[in-house]
Amino acid sequence: MTIEVVNMQSRISKELNMKFPPIALLKSDEKPEDAVAPKNKGGCVMSFVAQTIAKRKTTCFGRENITCGGISVGFGWGSGLPNEDAIDFQASFLSCGVDSAPDREAYEARLSHMPKNSSEMFRHGERIYADFETAKESIKNRPVYDEGQYVIFKGLENLEDSEIPESVIFTVNPIELTAILQINSSFRLEGNYVLTPQASACQAIGCFTFQQAESDNPKPVLGPIDFAGRSKMKHFIPNDYLTLSVPWELFLKLEEVSEKSVLQTDLWKSFKD
Repeated sequence: MTIEVVNMQSRISKELNMKFPPIALLKSDEKPEDAVAPKNKGGCVMSFVAQTIAKRKTTCFGRENITCGGISVGFGWGSGLPNEDAIDFQASFLSCGVDSAPDREAYEARLSHMPKNSSEMFRHGERIYADFETAKESIKNRPVYDEGQYVIFKGLENLEDSEIPESVIFTVNPIELTAILQINSSFRLEGNYVLTPQASACQAIGCFTFQQAESDNPKPVLGPIDFAGRSKMKHFIPNDYLTLSVPWELFLKLEEVSEKSVLQTDLWKSFKD
């Protein structure tokens, strides 16, 4: 499916008069010269994503910047967890920390080498999962890819003619989300129109969206539902906003369907006005 995206602007975004127009995610083996990127090892990538959303800066994150196994799998650079011990450590952290660890002594030993702030966080756990077993099974079921050296974020309006994004990320308030979800549901017959994976923010916009691109019936991925990711975005993005990540082909479909959708009704205009 191909349609013209007017001046590389989203019709949906224009009609909704979005505060934050959509951004594009691209994979590349080359680092853009004009991109904002970590100088060395990077922290959470969501601070860079937020700068692209709010300031329209092109940002870039590479394999050499990885400090977190979650980013590795999120951006399609392998699992980030080379062995069973690494998986167990991650599962303990994502559940209840030391209280979830199958080997409490070994877990504590690893924490002793961390800075105090980090060790305290790992000691109590992020508590994304209720228990170790659920966390470990979920980790093993993540979609894993291994390709490309860099993931690049740029405003949709800044795409060059030769660039085809992997996906498009909307940043939406509740009304904007309502409109896009209605457009997304308007051409489907089955249930479960949107995914909300129990995943980090980078995985929601990354590997889980990459996985949807392989589907014959791709769905948007809603996020971020992790407070760690949100904490890195809140300086740029208000707390009442969410991301909705869609594969490129689904974005084109939504743009096409939006031309004969709720956005042309008087009911929508009453919200718009």
